[in-house]
Amino acid sequence: MSPRHTYYSDGQVKVAEAIHPRWYTALGIAELNDRLRSPEVALRLRTIAKGLRPRDRRRLPAELLRLTREVTLDLYDATAVHLAPQLLKYPLPEIDPEQFRSPTGRAASERYLRLLRAHGRGFRPKALQRAEILSPIPLFGTSRSAESLRMHALFGPRIAWDLLENQRGNAHADYCLDITAVGTAAALDLLDYWWSGREPSEHRDIQEAYDTLLHELLHRVCDLANPFGPQYGTKGTDKEHYLMEEYEPFASAVERLLLEHLVREEERGLLKKRLRG
Repeated sequence: MSPRHTYYSDGQVKVAEAIHPRWYTALGIAELNDRLRSPEVALRLRTIAKGLRPRDRRRLPAELLRLTREVTLDLYDATAVHLAPQLLKYPLPEIDPEQFRSPTGRAASERYLRLLRAHGRGFRPKALQRAEILSPIPLFGTSRSAESLRMHALFGPRIAWDLLENQRGNAHADYCLDITAVGTAAALDLLDYWWSGREPSEHRDIQEAYDTLLHELLHRVCDLANPFGPQYGTKGTDKEHYLMEEYEPFASAVERLLLEHLVREEERGLLKKRLRG
């Protein structure tokens, strides 16, 4: 595990100091999930736990994280064939976001990248192992931002509560350098599907919840594979969002694979089946 992270904020080199090793352990992750869980998600999990045997109640948080990881990996597997060529188009740091959004700006950026890659391997996206793409520290059902946790609150063996940012109900998810935090809204939608087994066609927000998981995964993939390093700051974030959400034909391919995944209904009611046997 890298003790520090070097990243770029709108072209300036920055260093994020090391997270305390405790927070990378199973016990540390379990504590973070317990203490940072939002009230709405905590109440939902308490309701679920009432219908379980005592030993299964203890398993509930771990099984929930395990299922979250499994779904994330499945989405990555479906996306990988589209993702590899898309990463070849990652814009250069000095490209202006507004220019990159235009057809001529995208074409110019792609031509420049092809030229650079032809003369140096260092300009090609880094190869990734499947196991790398999962964030080491996952949080499910929180209103705390991953950025405030990573950049301020986890340097020691105790959470620095006074440095945490509370996003309340506004965030669906947040990713920052080894931490993915699934927000309250997405967590409740996923629990409705994974536990209650609601029909996807009757659950308007389930596609957005799955889309949230996928896009936080894509943020991590961009951090790891980008030959120019992790890009933060306003300009870097704008370009990364455009690359993932609007740059065609990738954006349409992602929408189709999400729909195909949900049509199979593989995770519908799966959490309940696992815990009730």
